[in-house]
Amino acid sequence: MEARSETFVGAGRHEASANRRAALQGRFARATLALLLLVFGVAGCKSAVAPVAPRITPVSAPPGRWTESSLENGWITVSVGLPIRGRPPFPAIVSPTVADHLLLERGFAVVRYRTNWAILRSFLPQPAATPAPGPRSPTASPKPQVGAWILASDRPGNVGQAYFAFITNDAKHSIPRVLDHLETVPEIDAIRIGIMGSSTGGFTALQALVDEPRLALGVVQVACGDYHLFLRSSRLALNDDPRWLPDGRLILDTDYEAMLESIEPNRFADRLPPRPLLLMSGSDDPAIPAACVESSVRVFERAYRSVGEGNRFDAVEFRGAGHDLGAAAEERAVDFIVRWLAKRDDRR
Repeated sequence: MEARSETFVGAGRHEASANRRAALQGRFARATLALLLLVFGVAGCKSAVAPVAPRITPVSAPPGRWTESSLENGWITVSVGLPIRGRPPFPAIVSPTVADHLLLERGFAVVRYRTNWAILRSFLPQPAATPAPGPRSPTASPKPQVGAWILASDRPGNVGQAYFAFITNDAKHSIPRVLDHLETVPEIDAIRIGIMGSSTGGFTALQALVDEPRLALGVVQVACGDYHLFLRSSRLALNDDPRWLPDGRLILDTDYEAMLESIEPNRFADRLPPRPLLLMSGSDDPAIPAACVESSVRVFERAYRSVGEGNRFDAVEFRGAGHDLGAAAEERAVDFIVRWLAKRDDRR
C-alpha cells in the first residue's frame, strides 16, 4: 500500500505513566454511562447502535449445539454453538463475520454476544409534559452538526465521542466477561479463542486484541487503528472538511484527546504479536479512510517484524470494494482462521 501519512507509535504509553493511563480510562468509564444515556435519550436504541455495518446473523438451523447464557444480571447475553462432529475442546471464534456453518463444519465453536444497551432506557428521566407550541423566533436556527449517525456531534471537538464510548465499553468490559464465561465451558479450548469484527465490530475487535491477551487471533475488516485519522477523514466524521480543521489540524476536547491516546490501537501495536492478525479493507470504502488503514498496516507490520513474527500479520485490500467486502473476504477469513487456530500453538 502507498504510505499517505506517518503515525507516532507508542507515544501514549511512553509519555504517560501507567497510573495516568488508568486514571484517564477510569474517568472515561464514569463518563460513558452519562454519554450513553444521552445518546439513547436523543437517538433511541435502534439508531444509536447502528452507525456503519449490517449485523451478521446465524444461518437458519445451523449445524451445531447451541446454548444461551445471561451475564451480569442480563447486561450481556452470550450464545455458544458447538460443532456436532469432532472431539472437544474446540477452538472458538467470538462474533464471527461469516456464516456460522462455515466455522462449525470445520470444528470451530461459534460465540455471539450482545450488550443489552436497551437496559439503559430504564435510567432515563421521564420526559416532562410538552408545552403548547409558541411562535417561532425568526432568528432561531438549528445547531450546526458535524459527522453522521452515532459519530455526529454539535461541534468538531467531540465528534465520535459516543461512538468510541460504545466500542470501549464492549472491548474493555463485555468481551472480557464473555471470555470469563467461555473459560467455564469445558467444550471450549480457552487458549484457542479468536475474535472477528467488521466495521464497528472491527474497531471493537482490534481494541479488544490490544487489551485482552486471552484472545489468540484476530480477523478485522473495514476498520483501522488510527482513531485520529479516522475522525479526520471518514465521511461519517469530519470528512477532511476545512471548516472543521483550523489550519489543517484536528483539534479535539482535551479530555477526549487524552482518552483516545490511551486506547488507540496504533499506539499499542506491540501488544498484538505474536497472535495472528488479518486486516482486510476495501479500496473504495467511504467510511474507513484509506490513509487510516495504511497507517495501521505500517504500524502493525513493524510491530510483528520487530519480534520476528512478520508472517503472522496479513493485510489485504480488495480493489474496487466498498464497505461490504463480499464472499472473497469470507473465504480469506476462514482460511486464515483454519491455518492459525485449528491446532494449538504454545507460543501464545
